[in-house]
Amino acid sequence: MTLTYMDCIYLECLEKFRGERTASAVFHLLKGKKSSQTIQDSKLFSLSRLFGMFPDLSRKEFDAAIGGLVKSGWLLPVESDVCRPNPDAVIHKENRIKERPLPKDLDGTLYSQAGVHFWKRTVLLAQVLSHAAAGSARYLPVIKDEKVQLWVKSYLKGMPFSKKELAFSMYQEMQAFLKQTDDTAASVWVYQLSSKSRIGFTYQQLAEKFNEDEVYIRLLFWGLVHRFLKESAQNIHTYPILHAVSKDLTKSDSLTESASKTLHLIRSGKSVDAISDIRRLKRSTIEDHIVEISLNDPGFDISMFLEEEGLALITRKIQELNTHQLRIVKEALNDRFSYFQIRLAYTRT
Repeated sequence: MTLTYMDCIYLECLEKFRGERTASAVFHLLKGKKSSQTIQDSKLFSLSRLFGMFPDLSRKEFDAAIGGLVKSGWLLPVESDVCRPNPDAVIHKENRIKERPLPKDLDGTLYSQAGVHFWKRTVLLAQVLSHAAAGSARYLPVIKDEKVQLWVKSYLKGMPFSKKELAFSMYQEMQAFLKQTDDTAASVWVYQLSSKSRIGFTYQQLAEKFNEDEVYIRLLFWGLVHRFLKESAQNIHTYPILHAVSKDLTKSDSLTESASKTLHLIRSGKSVDAISDIRRLKRSTIEDHIVEISLNDPGFDISMFLEEEGLALITRKIQELNTHQLRIVKEALNDRFSYFQIRLAYTRT
């Protein structure tokens, strides 16, 4: 069985999990499940880049791929739903990824959802401006999402200059950004845009055009989008048009909306139990939020949940055992600390 680039993504995740997480955890990570455990795993195991990068991945497709890797011997079962790559699989995977590295700017934890929304807006805006520049008013929008269509209409209505002027400015900004990247990545960006003369390419069409793996093309493209989102936020005056497309989509952290509400209550001095009552959520859910907050903000004070002495003790035990399995650490410390406190300690290791 020849390994595809997608197979290598599965192997990369499972290798980093070291048999300490199930194959299902890989599925949830790649899909971008907004659970505290999945978000924490993406950071603990250095897999933030891949978080949420395959939102359309089906469970059937995933299970078939993992089953195929096990059947071919690339994956070795450890226990139920837990497996690890064999040494040959690791070598093959590393060689493949060395040839086609994961984009260094890829950051699914921060940008997976924002990137999708930004690109939908950009594609539709480019199509509208292309037709306007050509004097064409009749066309079918390539983006059917009504929210995106309403956003573009509102955006254009608030512009103080003509569509032709806007089109030229947008072109200049894209050109300035794409000049900084390699030709393939830049072409993948451009070929996905639609104009009066052509419809944007699909990933499959791009893979065929550049004789590349479709999954690699996908990640190459999203790495470029994520790079732009980061760069445009830091250089607003360089990309005023395109930054306006993304400014309400990006934020400096990856906190879920629910965790943000919990953080607000913590800052107002509320206890975990009080927050649980106010929000009508289980205590365990509020604890999940606190772990998520601590992961996102190294400066967040966790001393009200775990004293410094306890943090130091747990940290030393984690380093001694070299594991991410909470149960092993808890038992090694004679159940002195809760799972919540151990998870908090992991956010500081």
